[in-house]
Amino acid sequence: MTNAFVNADIETEIYMRIPLGYRKGGVVYRLRKALYSLRQAPLLWQRHFTTTLNSLRFSPILHEPCCYRKDGVLVFFYVDDIVIAFEKGKRQQVDTLIRSLKSRYKMTGGGDLQWFLGIEVIRDRRQQTIQLSQATFVDKITKLVLDSSASATLLPSTPMRTIELLPYDGQTIYSSINQYQKKIGSLLYTAINTRLDIAFATLRLARFNVNPSPEHYTETDRTIRYLVGTRNLAL
Repeated sequence: MTNAFVNADIETEIYMRIPLGYRKGGVVYRLRKALYSLRQAPLLWQRHFTTTLNSLRFSPILHEPCCYRKDGVLVFFYVDDIVIAFEKGKRQQVDTLIRSLKSRYKMTGGGDLQWFLGIEVIRDRRQQTIQLSQATFVDKITKLVLDSSASATLLPSTPMRTIELLPYDGQTIYSSINQYQKKIGSLLYTAINTRLDIAFATLRLARFNVNPSPEHYTETDRTIRYLVGTRNLAL
């Protein structure tokens, strides 16, 4: 979906300054459509798009507000990333759905699914397998590890050691806490989606987000380095 948010109407009276290069003395703009970075824009877009799906007679899946289905066709979306999955023999219904959506929105894509929210979809039709990989995301978070230049022979074979992690008696500075939380956030995103093998270690380390110790830092770096060494594992 291209410029998804600007499809939704603004429900309240909101004004904005005119961007540099277009300003006129004593003039401001009143917003008629939602803009990116506007606090309520994501919610307005979600309501707008789900209204469209409802008009096409798609029904929401219980407890999954961003998943809709109709006669063997499943639509799920996250903001402006949309995936359509369907059973064999439903190609005609899918083509009709895509035409309906393109008549209302400016959209790109439409081919076989390859990426979704940074997750690579690897499909082997001959072997009838589908893999979900976050190898590219793992490459991005390696820079969070201080010793990321270590050779592959030094990478750990397990995500954590068999030691008890205890609360820190000292006080960590804010910048270090922020850096630790970035690492934990990256690990959580990986564990929840495709790398269940680091889930236990990540949840243990997340217990110390408020005041991590140097030992907690070391163990968090170990988990990230474990991902580096096993980056090609997929779900």
